[in-house]
Amino acid sequence: MLSITPNTPSLMYSDLVKSFKFFNVMSDFAYNNPIYNENKFKIAIKEHNLNSANIIDNFVYQVNKESSSSKTIVFVAGKCYPMMAREAAYLRKSGFKTFLISMGHISDNDAELLADSFDEIIQRCLFFPILGKILKKINPDFYHVQCWMWNYSLGKFVLENKGKSKVISEFYDVTGMYSERSKLKSAFWNKIVDLDFYCEKFIFEKSDGIIHRYKQEIFLNYSKKYNRNKNILEFQQYPINFNQQVYNSKKRLVYCGNIIGPKDERHPRQLFPTSGMYDAFEQLISQDFEIYVYLPINTDGIDKYNSWLLDLRKKHPKNFFIFNTLPIQKLIKEISKYDFGINLSIMDESKSDLSSLTFNGGMGTKIFTFLEAGLPVLVNKEYSYMSELLEKNNIGMGISSKDIFKTNRILSKVDIKYLKSNVKHFYDNNNIWKKGKILKNFYLSLIN
Repeated sequence: MLSITPNTPSLMYSDLVKSFKFFNVMSDFAYNNPIYNENKFKIAIKEHNLNSANIIDNFVYQVNKESSSSKTIVFVAGKCYPMMAREAAYLRKSGFKTFLISMGHISDNDAELLADSFDEIIQRCLFFPILGKILKKINPDFYHVQCWMWNYSLGKFVLENKGKSKVISEFYDVTGMYSERSKLKSAFWNKIVDLDFYCEKFIFEKSDGIIHRYKQEIFLNYSKKYNRNKNILEFQQYPINFNQQVYNSKKRLVYCGNIIGPKDERHPRQLFPTSGMYDAFEQLISQDFEIYVYLPINTDGIDKYNSWLLDLRKKHPKNFFIFNTLPIQKLIKEISKYDFGINLSIMDESKSDLSSLTFNGGMGTKIFTFLEAGLPVLVNKEYSYMSELLEKNNIGMGISSKDIFKTNRILSKVDIKYLKSNVKHFYDNNNIWKKGKILKNFYLSLIN
């Protein structure tokens, strides 16, 4: 398809936020989809505007009404994941009035996650002009915007339309910390890579506050690139409840989270070490471990890229099991019956294009999902910050790729009940109800 995408990131951004293209475009086709020029799409946009008018008016009314008497936060996300929902739940219980603008659809599973987190929710905004219409009519104390890799346009747009509100930008993966620009372009659309770096710079420079889940000192060092050195908070997906079942077993391993197969051309191994998950699972099964996989919350079933899961189940029916996704709290209760949470892949750090900033400073939210389920965790030793957290608190360990084949021997020396008791102690000191005070004070520091 002949691309008509503007040649510079600034022009591409301007075109994206002024047009009725879907907010989360990631490819040339998505950006220049022929459907945008079809009459039926234009009619659908008009109907979307008409049908959403009353919903938008009600949302605007609720935000402005509460803003007159309470501290208000409007969260803006493509899809609200557990980390943001937990933050909102704590802040709401602390006296803030919390609202959510979801650019995407909210499923039944999502609704269960969000039930106690927000006073009012508006969903399926889909397009930047719709979002802009809402932002121009409200004046909350804060915006808390999701900065999701390849969708940083959302963060920039909120910052440009914030009015007098303070904006806290929350990063998950940081594009520039994930890998070098040229390496990313080997796997992704060149223009979306450039657009992300363009928006990343704006977000770092203009945000009133930044929240991230990297090791603080590593994130601060990276922030110097943008002359940013203040109002930066490391905040993890701290548990909201605690679930645990204790058995004298060390054989039942559970995984939940994003799944990348060994032959997924969308996620080449040099950029995605977790594509070595299949090899790790094979090595663990050869040691007679049982592996239980719960599909991620952002997928519907198993696509062609993850058919390897079905192959493994067919090959090892007594040792490999697959389950559909569950709402997060049901998932946590469900997986609490296992022995260890795992995040293990066969990888070669020396040949990886993944940045050392991620190997040394990244923290997966799934680690805290496992801990909330009362499970000690096994991770790749190559992820040094995750390994450090687990080993420092005696709630799991890092295992190098080259040692996964002897995991059984390593765990033979481990007291599972001791580890699980330490997980309970970790929860007591690191739950959202204790750590949330840091978040609340971070918010208040931006207006005091």
